[in-house]
Amino acid sequence: MLKQMLYREIFLVPVICGLLIQGIKLIAHSAAERRFKLDALTQADGMPNLHSAVFSSLSISIGIKYGFSSILFSVVAAYSAIIIHDTMRLKGEKVKQTNVLNRIISSDERYQDITEDGELRTLRFKPLDVLSGTVLGIIGAYCLL
Repeated sequence: MLKQMLYREIFLVPVICGLLIQGIKLIAHSAAERRFKLDALTQADGMPNLHSAVFSSLSISIGIKYGFSSILFSVVAAYSAIIIHDTMRLKGEKVKQTNVLNRIISSDERYQDITEDGELRTLRFKPLDVLSGTVLGIIGAYCLL
């Protein structure tokens, strides 16, 4: 019955995959730091990547329901590829901006209270994070549908 509902309401598949990814991330981050890390639920970066999981599961869901040769799948897959590519490009720009801001913070004592350790954290979108999110999104879509 759940598969029939998800097949009919296709937008629920990416939502469920996103929630599962964030749950995996919570468990992984908590285990790595040996303490419960609730803020991992709100992080889009890290392994597995939320953006790639949601959009890959959406693409696969559309492909399963409407066919992988349909125009709708082509549009959604192209849009998903752009989102995943931009996720990777965002990392490079964020690192540059964060490095400049960290230099400003370290050179002026008025800004030392911005973060606990005196430096800003950059978003971490690594290729393996994005790849793992994509693979888990594809697997999640196939399992849910």
